[in-house]
Amino acid sequence: MAFFKDVSLRSAGSDLIGFLRAPGRHSPLLFLAACVPTAIIMYTFYLDAMEKGTPPPREIIYVESWPASRSIQESKVAIAERQKRKDELRLREKEAYKAFGRAVGMDVDRIEREAEMEQAAKKSAGAQETAGAMQ
Repeated sequence: MAFFKDVSLRSAGSDLIGFLRAPGRHSPLLFLAACVPTAIIMYTFYLDAMEKGTPPPREIIYVESWPASRSIQESKVAIAERQKRKDELRLREKEAYKAFGRAVGMDVDRIEREAEMEQAAKKSAGAQETAGAMQ
């Protein structure tokens, strides 16, 4: 940039000091009054950049561990319990959505019937497709 090659901080500072020393209607207090808000804004931008520049804290993921002596039967029981909890959570979530749908005036039962019929049609189409592929 050709503009900045002619700029000198030393001469700019001496010009500012000369301007402030010259008699006239300007005052060092007015100079400070003009500089302080600008400095506050620049400092605020600096703090914001420093805060956003730091990476977020690491996310720690805990993994279950089992003893090496665990049997297959114990594993199957644990898997069945976990699946039971997941099914209960899904059922509660489904009931919450139904309650919300009823609250906003939707016919939830009709929508559920249509979804079940659609799933049954997909199943029968998949079964027919599988049977046709076996022949």
